[in-house]
Amino acid sequence: ANTAMTLCTLAQCLMDKGSWSEAGRLLKECLTIEDNLSPVNEVSRAMTLHELGRCLFNEGDLVQAEHLLRQSLSVKRRVCTNDKATIATSKCHCLCVVWL
Repeated sequence: ANTAMTLCTLAQCLMDKGSWSEAGRLLKECLTIEDNLSPVNEVSRAMTLHELGRCLFNEGDLVQAEHLLRQSLSVKRRVCTNDKATIATSKCHCLCVVWL
């Protein structure tokens, strides 16, 4: 779990620098780790899916970005029922991808 958190933080730094491809690679590694944790932390996984979707969006892979952002939104709707801001942010990013 600590490795996944560090990978995600490093990926965020890379995203801030505009290094979308490298950040995406780290986020994919993070997802692999999160998927193998027992139990899976669904909120953390949803956030990683969201960030990976943003990376792919910024790289121009709109189809895969939409897929990941919709997955993230689905999990957030299920497990973050009281966090309207988180759900609204995910909806907004999904709309951006669909709109283009």
